[in-house]
Amino acid sequence: MIRPATEADIPRIVDMVARLVAAVDGPQKLCRIRTGQTLAGLITSPDGFLAVSDHGFIAATITQTVISPDPCAVELGWWAERDGLSLLKAFEEWADRKGATLKKMSCKGGTAQRILERAGYRAAETAMVK
Repeated sequence: MIRPATEADIPRIVDMVARLVAAVDGPQKLCRIRTGQTLAGLITSPDGFLAVSDHGFIAATITQTVISPDPCAVELGWWAERDGLSLLKAFEEWADRKGATLKKMSCKGGTAQRILERAGYRAAETAMVK
């Protein structure tokens, strides 16, 4: 079951973020305090979204780009050992309610990319990090 996260969920979601960091092998090290603060902010922000299931979470915010003033839903973190498609659908429904004209997800290939492609997402840019 997918539901809005509460403050009580934050420690468990931080643990899932740790698994996400290990899985993507990205350039940033996990700061559990900052992660917890960010998650708490998403719970209380009118532009924030944090949903959780027994096996995953998705975090997002509404922002704009320099290209357009239209609202853009940007995923900040997404981890699912199961329920990945259900979490994605919850994000999309929230984004639609917020009037987002663009939904932006990230992945490092693999299963997540296949789920996104089947859901109609396409590669628009490549993130380069240093």
